[in-house]
Amino acid sequence: MVQKDSIKNKERIIVIGGPTCVKKSDYAVDIALKYNGEVISADSVQLYRKLDIGSGKLTKEEMRGVPHHLMDFLDPEDNSYSVALYIKDAKRTITDIISRGKIPIIVGGTGFYINALIHGFNCGGSGPNHTLRLRLEGLEAKYGKNYLFDMLTRINKDTTLHPNDKVRIIRQLELYLSPTCDNDESASVYHNAYDAVLIIMDADRNKLDEYAEKRINGMFEAGIINEVKGLERYFNCRCMETVGYKEIVNGLLCNKSDEEIKADMLMAYHKLIKKQQTFFRWLQWDNKTILYNWDRTEADKKIAEFMSKTN
Repeated sequence: MVQKDSIKNKERIIVIGGPTCVKKSDYAVDIALKYNGEVISADSVQLYRKLDIGSGKLTKEEMRGVPHHLMDFLDPEDNSYSVALYIKDAKRTITDIISRGKIPIIVGGTGFYINALIHGFNCGGSGPNHTLRLRLEGLEAKYGKNYLFDMLTRINKDTTLHPNDKVRIIRQLELYLSPTCDNDESASVYHNAYDAVLIIMDADRNKLDEYAEKRINGMFEAGIINEVKGLERYFNCRCMETVGYKEIVNGLLCNKSDEEIKADMLMAYHKLIKKQQTFFRWLQWDNKTILYNWDRTEADKKIAEFMSKTN
C-alpha cells in the first residue's frame, strides 16, 4: 500500500526503468544532455568493478560526457551490499546532484531498487540483521527450501527472484521483516519519497529477445570469456550468480562450447526479460508513462511537462 502525501518541496528526479536490452542507458544520456542531468545507476550488477562487458556498462564514449554514479565502486567479493545500502547511497547522490543545480536521472533494470527508492522504503541503511537471518535459515532447514520463497511471495507477490536464489530471498525477507524498518510489520506501507516522473521502457518480447541475442554476440566479440576467466577468484561470489556471468561460469567449468554458452545465456535473458516486464508493469506511480517499442513521443512530452512545472 502506498500512502498518498504531498510532493511539494520534495527533490525532483527523473526515473527510467525497464527490462534489459531496451536501451534505457542511451535514452538516459539523451535526457541528461537535454536537461543538464547526471545519471544514477539502478543496476545491481553495474555496482561491481571488473564486471564490465557482461553488465552492459556504457563506455566513456557512450556516456558522452554525462557523469554516471553508483557504478564501479564495489569489489566483486562484496556479498553484503543490500537495497537498504543502495537507497542510502542513492539518496546522498541525488541530494549532491541537485545541490549543483542539475537533475538526477535514475536508470536501471533492478526494479526492487527503483521501487524502494521512489516509495521511500527505508531500513535505516543498516547491514544484515544477523539474528533474523539465523531465524530464517532455521525455518528453511526445518520446512524446506521453498518455505522462505513462499513467505516472500506472500509479502511481495511480484518478486522477480528465482526460488533457488537463497541469498537474495533471505536478504529481502530481512528488509521486509526487520524491526528497524520504519513501516508496518509487513514492510508494505510506503510513501512517495520524491517528486518524480517514471518512464518505463518496454517492447515486444520477440524484439527484446532479438536484441538479447545481438547483445550476447556483441559480448563475445568484446571478449566476455576472457573477462570472466579473469574473475575466476570470484566464481563463488554473489555477483557471479547474475544472468550472463552465471551461464559463462558454468560453461567454463563444464567445458561447454561458445555456442552452448550463448544458448544458455539467451534462455536466461529470456526469463529475466519476462520477470522484469512483469515487475515494471506492476510498479505503481501516479506520474508513470510507458515508452513502448522505442517511440519516445509521449515520454519526451511527459518529461518536458515535468521539467517545466514548479513545486
